[in-house]
Amino acid sequence: MSKGTALLRQQNEKRTLALLRAGKISSRQEIAAALGLSKNTISLIVDKFIKEGVVKEVGSDEQGSVGRPRIQLSLQTEAYKSIGILIQHSYIQYVVTDYCSAVLDQGSIVTDANDPDRCIGTLIRLCGELIGRHPEVLGIGVAVPALVDPIEGVVHFSSHLSWRNVRLKDRMDARLPVATKVLNLVKAAALAPSSGMPAEHAANSFYLRIDEGVGGAHIIDSSIYNGASWTAGEVGHLCVEPNGPLCTCGQRGCLEAMVSLPALAKQLRELYPEVRAEGDFDAYWTEDAAGLSSADELMRQTGRYVGIALAPVIALLNPGYIVVDSPLDKLDAFKQSVLSTVESRALKYPTEQTKILFIKSRCASSIGAAFAVILDFEKE
Repeated sequence: MSKGTALLRQQNEKRTLALLRAGKISSRQEIAAALGLSKNTISLIVDKFIKEGVVKEVGSDEQGSVGRPRIQLSLQTEAYKSIGILIQHSYIQYVVTDYCSAVLDQGSIVTDANDPDRCIGTLIRLCGELIGRHPEVLGIGVAVPALVDPIEGVVHFSSHLSWRNVRLKDRMDARLPVATKVLNLVKAAALAPSSGMPAEHAANSFYLRIDEGVGGAHIIDSSIYNGASWTAGEVGHLCVEPNGPLCTCGQRGCLEAMVSLPALAKQLRELYPEVRAEGDFDAYWTEDAAGLSSADELMRQTGRYVGIALAPVIALLNPGYIVVDSPLDKLDAFKQSVLSTVESRALKYPTEQTKILFIKSRCASSIGAAFAVILDFEKE
């Protein structure tokens, strides 16, 4: 078999895997039709996967069929696995997922991530242990709150961590048996199947995450658009309040400085000084909580800031969907303020064509980092 033929065969195998992952169950005939390949080519690929334990036959489809029944196929989803890591300033969160992003193993460990050398050492030991427990791992995805070059795997700068020009991928690849992919944590979260992004609108969508920081990701053709300097989608540093507090980036009144969870927790503690736990939002949103009207007013103001940031996103990117991922997803005061602000500031027609969803995802950055490894594997 020539090198060109072998490469084409490998590409067709990856395309078949991607199709089975998306559809869960299919038949040889359906795969051949979807990929524009001959039934014989697909049969050879499927037979190889069955022999390797990657695919199994799960019965025949005889309802309404003409001729021979179609044998249905299903992925053995644990034949391939992926590790996803989220680095935050005081802990590392990890997941191990199967090929369809179901979480098989998860946890977190306390660490001082402000020391990159110590953190990377901890990370290498952790991933070594996880690979020992899950030898089927294809690779490791690492999500970092930072400006990241996702091609070279370099963490150029983090305002949340004391990291500058850290060659994270090179350092991990030198010590581990599988390759590492490094991503910005918000862009990783946007990739996660749990991000709430409807698959039918993956051609052009926008993801906004409110967490320890605030960030965004522009999704084009089911992939993250990074831009010339890997900062595309960074709405967290749009100015929404010119006289607002100083942001970590050096500007005043950035969206992140106004609505990140630490910023909101600070404002909430001023309203409810008896509650000290930072980020303990549930303590504030009970119906009988004292000062509920003032808390609602804070949420309306928070929604206004988010709406101010989203209006130019609609004007410039014209996305089909915007997903706002935050712990505020159930608060009507926040949601209605976002929607009314967008409506008053963005052009009417594109606004009517953009659907805004509010969700609260769990482990999205680590799951998305693991999923990025799967996507890269399918594109190799």
